Amino acid sequence: MNPLQTDRWIEIDLYWFDHANIAQSCVEFWDRYQPLFFGIEGWKGVIINVGWIMDFVLDWRGDLDALIPLVRNMHLQQFVKDNAPLHGTLATRQQNWKRRFTSHGEVEASYPNWTYRDLGHLIQVLREEAARRGLEDIRVGTMVLGWDGIYEGKLSDWKQRHPHAFIKCEGFFYQVFNVEAILEADPTTYGAFPRGIQQPTPITEFFGKQWGDLSQALGLEAIILRDSMIGPLPYTRRGPYGNSAPADPAIWQRWSQSTADLIRQCKKANPEALVIGYSSAASAVGEWRVNCVDLEAIAHEGYLDAWIDQTWAGAWNEVGVRSDTFWNCQWLGYTYQLTYLLLHAAILAKTKVRHYVLTETFDGWESWDTIHTAPERLRWAIWAYHHAAVLLPKGLKMPAGTYISWGNQAKDLLTPADVYFLAQNLNEAIESAQKTTKVHGPTLVYSRPSMEWMSQHAPHQTIKEWLDEQAGSVMKWSVPIASVARVEDLGELDLDLPILQTPIHLSEICRQLILERIASGKPTAIFASPAGGIDYEIAKAAGLQSQQTFPGGTESLATLHLSPFGADIPSLFPLNHLFSNNLASQAAQILYSVAGSPALILRGNTLVWDPPDWDGLYPPDINWINGVDLSLREHLGSVYPYVLVARALNHLLPNNSLATRPEHIHPEFPVGYVSWQHQDGSRYMLVGQLEEGIPEHTDMDVSLCVQLSSREATQAQSLWLEKAVGIEEGSLMVKLKYAQSDLISINKQR
Repeated sequence: MNPLQTDRWIEIDLYWFDHANIAQSCVEFWDRYQPLFFGIEGWKGVIINVGWIMDFVLDWRGDLDALIPLVRNMHLQQFVKDNAPLHGTLATRQQNWKRRFTSHGEVEASYPNWTYRDLGHLIQVLREEAARRGLEDIRVGTMVLGWDGIYEGKLSDWKQRHPHAFIKCEGFFYQVFNVEAILEADPTTYGAFPRGIQQPTPITEFFGKQWGDLSQALGLEAIILRDSMIGPLPYTRRGPYGNSAPADPAIWQRWSQSTADLIRQCKKANPEALVIGYSSAASAVGEWRVNCVDLEAIAHEGYLDAWIDQTWAGAWNEVGVRSDTFWNCQWLGYTYQLTYLLLHAAILAKTKVRHYVLTETFDGWESWDTIHTAPERLRWAIWAYHHAAVLLPKGLKMPAGTYISWGNQAKDLLTPADVYFLAQNLNEAIESAQKTTKVHGPTLVYSRPSMEWMSQHAPHQTIKEWLDEQAGSVMKWSVPIASVARVEDLGELDLDLPILQTPIHLSEICRQLILERIASGKPTAIFASPAGGIDYEIAKAAGLQSQQTFPGGTESLATLHLSPFGADIPSLFPLNHLFSNNLASQAAQILYSVAGSPALILRGNTLVWDPPDWDGLYPPDINWINGVDLSLREHLGSVYPYVLVARALNHLLPNNSLATRPEHIHPEFPVGYVSWQHQDGSRYMLVGQLEEGIPEHTDMDVSLCVQLSSREATQAQSLWLEKAVGIEEGSLMVKLKYAQSDLISINKQR
């Protein structure tokens, strides 16, 4: 393998290492995982989970021989060795899922006693053993979780002295880190505060300095600020103030500024150590607009070194592998994680922060096991996520590295075959991404000016700015979305089909560029509420306007209008819609309406969508906390709005686009699909059967029929599967069974 300029990290829990034989554990670790790091020339290292919660940093007293305060009496799920995909109807799979976990409950688990000196020794030996094998520059770091407890274990002891350092957020099971907390006086001798805490001391300063002192004492070279450290609520578009930010901008700004100070303090306390952030696993737009953290502003300060997108798609998507509920969170599944990744990529594109993809394996504490349950879907994710491109005037920007999570499940490491699978797919996908010169299909267009105006003037309102959630739903039906751009760069980019996020409050230059594009007849799409989300002149030119300032009130039934896109769609269908009274121009074709208000229209080559919305539609608690069986269909209302948009978008792709256009998109048989081209002219199609519950029987194959020239069709070759592609009536037909994926090459003749 040629050397790859990319970053790579792997995560493992402290409990895996044999406290009584640290040296042998390190030999065993590197015997297994050394192949993942061969030829990797960027930052690379190992992240050790030291008991999850923050006490080992917060309660560091400066004594290397002191016991690390580790969580006691946690509950570890018993891992199921029979984790093959479940087959049959939904009802059959539910029965088999319950049977699978009948004899597998949870067992109590605690860490053995480790001193800080023991941990420092482990860090040193891990590095030395890596260097002995030629891996001279391995970094060893750790992570912290911003919760006061985990897995039903004993709650934070340090919190007992400073209870206001954590706060309760509605709908979440643990209290989360309060970055705004000011600590009261505390006479305890701490590593960075030998004379105790003097009042007032911000929690951000205390944590940062404690981390700096501890990391230098132990030789730690990185910290990952994990769930609820950067944004208090993960896994959902919710935040510290509920389903929206507070009406007073100063309130959310304090939270964001305190988060920035946390990162600043960590970096300044040990400038040689890396500070790495971690996404919420949900909407990148929602992290700012609801979770109250302006990541881009923080990144521009220069203290954040890297950002991990928490792309645990299979952990959320696959069913029958969690003991608590059959339906998990498919709205955090494969296509959604790709669009969350894309929006984060746009947010970070013009900063120095290195943007990482998370590649999942199995879990160190819970029952899911994606690498064995759904390996071909995982393969699709590895390739799709590493080709997630930001389109910049100077060229494409791809993800900078990979975070592999986890490296252990109880005392088991990944098998040699698993390691080979990961190394091969990661290395080949990254090499392909670095050769890519064109990502085909529609491009999401992030509008920071719109988000900034809303955050400053109406933070508690919505204009349906959730572009990543919307696109993640639409692309399930074979819309090849794998690229993103920023609205201020539109004039310097040649886009097949931009999908504009809420084009309002733009600079005059941006506004005119969009108006000129619409007037020229170039394909354009707008996802936004006409009530407050589209500039007046742009809305007029596009053909959908509203007199309302913001949407309000909900509707749950849509009416299909006559169009070429309505095959297999009922005349009435349910949806979750935040309502505004819209007016379509006479020249516009209405595709569907809600309560008499046009919601999806096509005027010439411009598509405008007033999307369904998830705002306020989550269950009172995140569904998997209370075991709520909520399917993706129920979450969306129905699939039909998204199918209509997908068909219209593929219709709008220009004839000279190198993106292949599906000939028919069936509502019940979605196929995930992205496409790109290398500098030598070779083209690639990545396809996957990714969805649980759509279709509802695993025996139903899915297919994607795309238009290619006869020459291209004969050149098409499946790289992963036998007989996955064929030629039918001059078109390329791709057929996939349940949970399959395929990479298809189309080599352009010189």
